Amino acid sequence: MFPLDPKSIAVIGASDDLKKLGFAVLNNLITQGYKGKIFPINPNHASILDHQAYKSITDVPESIDLAVIVTPATTVSALLEECGQKKVKACIVISAGFSELHGDEGKKREEELIAIAKQHEIQLIGPNCLGILRPALKMNASFAADLPQEGSIALLSQSGALAVALMDASDQYAMGYSLIVSMGNKAVMDECDFLEICEHDEKTQVIGLYLESVKDGQRFRTIAKRVATKKPIVLIKAGVSERGKRAVSSHTGALAGTDAAIDALCTQTGIRRAHNAQEFLDLLRTISTQPTLLTNRIGIITNAGGPGVLATDSTEPCGLMLAELSEKTKKTLQTGLPEAASVENPVDVLGDADAKRYVTALAALASDASVDGILVIATPQVMTPLEDIANMLLQESKKYSLVPLIVCFMGQMHTAKATERLQKAGIPTFSTPEAALIAMRSLLHQEEERPASRKKKEDGKEDDRSSMAHQILKNQSGLLDEETVRELFDLFSLPTIPQMVAQTEKEAVSIAEELGYPVIAKVSSPDILHKTDLGGVSANLKNADDVKKAFRDISANVMKHAPTAGIHGIAIQEFLPIGHEFIVGAVRDPSFGPLVMVGLGGIYTELMKDTALRIAPISLNDAYAMLEELQSWTLLLGLRGEKQLNIPALAEMIVTVSDMMLACQSIQELDLNPVLVSSKEILIADTKVVIAHPSERRVH
Repeated sequence: MFPLDPKSIAVIGASDDLKKLGFAVLNNLITQGYKGKIFPINPNHASILDHQAYKSITDVPESIDLAVIVTPATTVSALLEECGQKKVKACIVISAGFSELHGDEGKKREEELIAIAKQHEIQLIGPNCLGILRPALKMNASFAADLPQEGSIALLSQSGALAVALMDASDQYAMGYSLIVSMGNKAVMDECDFLEICEHDEKTQVIGLYLESVKDGQRFRTIAKRVATKKPIVLIKAGVSERGKRAVSSHTGALAGTDAAIDALCTQTGIRRAHNAQEFLDLLRTISTQPTLLTNRIGIITNAGGPGVLATDSTEPCGLMLAELSEKTKKTLQTGLPEAASVENPVDVLGDADAKRYVTALAALASDASVDGILVIATPQVMTPLEDIANMLLQESKKYSLVPLIVCFMGQMHTAKATERLQKAGIPTFSTPEAALIAMRSLLHQEEERPASRKKKEDGKEDDRSSMAHQILKNQSGLLDEETVRELFDLFSLPTIPQMVAQTEKEAVSIAEELGYPVIAKVSSPDILHKTDLGGVSANLKNADDVKKAFRDISANVMKHAPTAGIHGIAIQEFLPIGHEFIVGAVRDPSFGPLVMVGLGGIYTELMKDTALRIAPISLNDAYAMLEELQSWTLLLGLRGEKQLNIPALAEMIVTVSDMMLACQSIQELDLNPVLVSSKEILIADTKVVIAHPSERRVH
């Protein structure tokens, strides 16, 4: 485990030149209160800042717990080798000039560091990082200007600059830190390692993560899910847009995962996701100062109708609900508030409310068993004593320490003093109801996932299917042909509609008569991904003349729009409009592996974009949760007297696709679209399965 309480630190590249990083790091350790031993390493100095200097770390006569390297990139490998010889087991490489340069030379240097660290079992942070800070030890082993105050937040950031900015804002919000780590290029130690360190660190109670890339998505998912049940994790993920991804690549030399994968990750692990820097700061300061919100039922107190309505409108979209106040609570409010006040939720204490009215309302809501969190709103009318209200909230909140309290003082000039007082005392205060409710939502208790209810597979069956699938897909690449798809889907018991490929009009008619009318005709080609777009599909063919015409039309359309495509023939398939159209699909994310999707299908897939996604493996519980997220969930339940569709079969298909993606590492993406779902049956009407070229495959 990386030493969070090192008794001795060597600064390799220490300097007495105020303009150099070697001076900043050494000076921070010496002047900001660190009590351990400090060893400057510089071959050109006998002493630096009144500390004896050594030519090499190997010359230091004592053991060293942590080494910080701040020298030109070309020298770092040799210096890390010396650390290995000295048996130093933890190093920070602040130096830049490695894979973030996006060139062969920088990548080679970083690979050398990785090899040396592995050989000597060195836990290495960086390169290209700010360093680490441990406020409880007064240890600033970085070139950040100051130590923030001590507290319970561990900030793990892939950007040193962002970490510095957040620390600079912390005093204003009474945010205290247990640990700040700038991970840099993550050549050796990454977010997974530091999550595990924070998991066991008694000083850490909340974890903030800024990531531009994830090295090992499946490992990260496993660790984050475990840690999030013990300590809240707030994540802000950069590089989710196309421009953002390019920026990440030039900044850290890593690729960013997709936004959809991050949303799925947070849903499946219980991570709280922040969508911008302000929200990241808001969630961290709220979670680190307020108790857990046990249910989503909250109460709102306001001195103005408009803000109360805005808060009400935002409650449900934030995943919260207004609690139904008890009759006892309403009577208490009626007794303590003016007749014109509203004793429903939100409680309106009126525009001329003084601190006493807020006390009455706060006490009543905090004592109501149906209210688990309280939002207090105030707007700065002439008669509104905001500072008195702030003082009251500070005093009264101590009586209700188990009830989360969020404050919204709307405005700026007239609310500044009251807001500052509350924030410095650890009561999160916001300028809009929407931001306050998002913060409140982050406090909601995260339930552990219930065990999956899916039947356990027979011993060895999964391994057998994986082996057999490998044989089916051996030597395949690109779009799979219909025959191979059917063989693969039969192996995984995925129900497809019978079809055969015809080479001539006569053969097409023969197949149609064998299958029985009506039928569908569609082009069979490994080079055509979207058949409908170029006129490659014709449906509801009711007789031989229809089939002949469809054969000719499809052939002509393909020749016109895709003249170089390889054509296997025209596939003839039963036409079974048995139910509503859904899509089940999957794509292999570069960081997290298979990302499985379900949504409204057919022609509505692109139009409605009604989808839900999860990272494989997916349990049956996950699959049902995905379906319940869809706007089309009501369609599955049965609309206007229709019977409920076969939801269990659709959920099982989602799980099976997850299993198939894990078993078949060569599948890059697949679409089952449409999947026809009725009250009894479920059938896959069309498929697209793309196999990655061997040089492009990743194993997850």
